[in-house]
Amino acid sequence: MFLEIDKLSKRYSKNSILDNVSFKIKKGDIISIVGPSGSGKTTLLKCISGLCDIDTGCIKLNSKLLTRLEPNQRNIAYVFQESPLFPHLTVNQNIIFNLKVFDREKLNFIIEKINIGHLKNRYPHEISGGENQRVSVARSLIRNPDLLLMDEPFSNLDLYIKDKLKELVFELISELNTTTIIVNHDIKDSLEISDRILVLIDGKINNYDIPNEVYSNPKCLESAKLFGVINRINTKKDPFYCRPEDIKLTTSGVTARVINSSFIGPFYKIRAHLNNEKIIFYSNKDLLTDQKIYVEIDSKKRIYFH
Repeated sequence: MFLEIDKLSKRYSKNSILDNVSFKIKKGDIISIVGPSGSGKTTLLKCISGLCDIDTGCIKLNSKLLTRLEPNQRNIAYVFQESPLFPHLTVNQNIIFNLKVFDREKLNFIIEKINIGHLKNRYPHEISGGENQRVSVARSLIRNPDLLLMDEPFSNLDLYIKDKLKELVFELISELNTTTIIVNHDIKDSLEISDRILVLIDGKINNYDIPNEVYSNPKCLESAKLFGVINRINTKKDPFYCRPEDIKLTTSGVTARVINSSFIGPFYKIRAHLNNEKIIFYSNKDLLTDQKIYVEIDSKKRIYFH
């Protein structure tokens, strides 16, 4: 494995932030870390980068033990939520700052791929927030890091800019085969870009698997809620949970009653009462408030928590 985290723990005062965290990453993989606020996501990145000391455990990257190395000895790049650029340097000077030797061909490739060629001679105050993050990514990747860490790099950007930037950045990361860990509150992004997703809850790994498995088979209700709406289906013998997309309108079946219907683009979001529980599902047609309907739940998609 390219990156190995083994039994890593971190405490602040008497509070345990990370508890016995162990996982492995293959070369070139993109891993998203998700979890509730305060679950230890950013602290884990800081421990890996060396910005934060660990209490116990070890970190190996590309067969090198990192645990006692200073941050500048780890060959890890870090893109923060707001990555500051030197205000007195141009974009190009910021990217190659402090590099005595670099691959100019690779630099040109990165600049072209991430679409910042027209910004090379501008200063930080002359570019947008999204452009600033592109420059920060370019500055990280030209240094040929063994590992790229990204802490909510797109959270301060509007939706259009974020989607465009995300596409450019992760296409570049994939082409360069750069092993990447990203902390991201946008669950849709995590499902879309990740090879695997690591779910942290209360400083412990709750799940670590491919996106489809993490979404479809969450280990607990709190984890399930991270990835969107989860319905409780209250039955006498066998209560269970399911996703909205696993509930379908039928002409016969389980009786429900519509609370309201909202148009959300390609379909309608329906809220309804079913067995004294409020449920949400999607429909390709509008439904009337208080309308009696019949629904069917995919029996193969039932989710149980023990």
